[in-house]
Order: sequence, then C-alpha cells, then structure tokens
Amino acid sequence: MIGDASLVRVAIRPVRASNMSMKLKKIQREEVACTTSAARPFGCMELWAGNERAHRSLELAGLEADVIAVPSGGKRGGDLSAVFSCSDNIARVVLADCVGHGYVASRVAQHVHRLLHKFQNIRDTAGLLAALNDKFTLDSEKSRGALQLTTVVTGTFDGGTKEFNYAYAAHPRMLLWRGSESRFLEIGEGLENLPLGFVTGELYSEQSIRLQSGDMILAFSDGATEVRSPNGDQLSPRGFLQLAEATLASLPGPVRLAEFSTALLEGVQLHRGSSKLEDDVTLLTLRLSG
Repeated sequence: MIGDASLVRVAIRPVRASNMSMKLKKIQREEVACTTSAARPFGCMELWAGNERAHRSLELAGLEADVIAVPSGGKRGGDLSAVFSCSDNIARVVLADCVGHGYVASRVAQHVHRLLHKFQNIRDTAGLLAALNDKFTLDSEKSRGALQLTTVVTGTFDGGTKEFNYAYAAHPRMLLWRGSESRFLEIGEGLENLPLGFVTGELYSEQSIRLQSGDMILAFSDGATEVRSPNGDQLSPRGFLQLAEATLASLPGPVRLAEFSTALLEGVQLHRGSSKLEDDVTLLTLRLSG
C-alpha cells in the first residue's frame, strides 16, 4: 500500500440542484486543520487554461507552477488544466480529465472550461466541485449525445498559511513530495467521490495539508498511470510514483520544475516505447517558491 501523508478532513458540504439554482448547506466542522480568518472578498482571475498541447511555467501566490500536456491525438484533447490567481494571496489549480480522447473529449473539456468561469469565485474547494457537477450533469441530461463523465482534482493554496486545500471527483490521487522525507506520498485517501456527470447532488469532501520548504505537489491525468508498454504491462499508480521518485533523483539540484516535468513525461513515453501515447497525459506540478 502506497504511503499517505498525515491528513485531516476539513469539511463536507452537500449541494443539491433545485430549479437550476445551487444552494450550499454548511455542515459543522468536526475538526479544524486550517488557520481561519474573517471572510473577505474572494475573486479569481484565470492566468492560463487549456486542453491543447502545451508546456507552461507560471508564478502564483507563493507557488511555482508547471503544466505539461500532450493530447494523444491531434492538437487538443480531453485533459483540461487551469491556473487561477485569487484575492487574499490565494492560488487555485484545476485538472479535469474527460472520458475518452479526440474531438468529442476535446469539446467536453471546453465545456468544463466554460463552467469553471461560471463558478470560479466559489471560495470553498468542495463547493466548487459540487457546483460544477450539478451544472455539468444537468447540461449532459439535456444533450442528445451519450453521458460524458469527467474526473477532476482541484486545489486552493493560501500563500499566507501555506495550506493547500484539495478535493477530488473520482480523479487519481495527487502525489506529495515531502522534502524532509525525500519521498513521494499519495494524498487524499477517502476523497474519491463520483465523477462529474454521474448524478446531481453528489457530496464532495476536502482535505488540507500545510506545505513545508522543499515540498512539491504533482497532479496528473490517468493517461500517465494507465500507459502500457509494448508487452501490455501497465505502468500503474505505484509504478508512476516510483518513476517520479527516480526522475527527481536523476536530476542535478536545484531542480527546475520544467526540467522535472519534461523528464517525467519522457519516462512515461519510454515505458510506452513511443512518443505517441494511447491517452492524453497532463502533469501539473506545484512547489513552494522562495
């Protein structure tokens, strides 16, 4: 069993869709893991987002960020990554993986992007997922095509407290590099939930972890773990974790995130035996700056 960082569940909030309006019902916190402060105006501005082939490095509130994306067929695919700068010295990242790849998945990814703009100013991480899910599911029910499911991981980082709050919608669990331990850990056990598009009113939960000097967060689409070798052997989540550790160890310090992303992607392609991948692969890496 892959190790898990020390985590505390922060909040669980149900959201129900009624007459196309979203209402959040707050449930009393059982235990507080984050430093709290008085509510202040919250607004987010998109710094970059896309589902095309790309490699971007960005500076956020107390974070370095790097996104590398390789659609499996064509210039665009079903993986959507988005990076936001918000008020209160806060940064937000989103990685969505629409089922399938190619033109259909690309259109679904673009729709998720539009919905993100609609709900980007929801401060609560789990609440953002719930609102996205309800609207996405209702839109899918109106469409004539087949039901489209989308997995999502989203995280909100507070540059003041160094706390990273995150939630999943059936997405692969992120990896946390603990600099003090020199190893990767999976984070988010118990937060799997259902993907977007399955049912309205899904309950999403969130967790929070305080980042320390030298820590790094790695989010990825399942194309990175499900890639198969020419013999049919799947890399697997454990294999990907081991690959990430080996890749980081092979690079001379201080390691630049862009170099790590490039080398890790090359490792995935090496396992595949080709630069042409079966599924879209996106790697989103975050590290404390300074």
